[in-house]
Amino acid sequence: MEKIIYYIEKDERTLYQLAKDANVDYALLHRIVNGKTKKNIWLDTAFKLADALGVDVNDFREGDW
Repeated sequence: MEKIIYYIEKDERTLYQLAKDANVDYALLHRIVNGKTKKNIWLDTAFKLADALGVDVNDFREGDW
């Protein structure tokens, strides 16, 4: 989750706007950023966030930065 949070925080949009652009639930995005969601998210959500953030979904994988 750390890399997803990194890319979300790096983005200049509000969480609300990013959720809207990614077509994901704002509450879910808020829980991700605040560490209040499970360690894993649905693959479909990861793809939507990656597309909205302009990164490859593989950039979210944990490991070397």
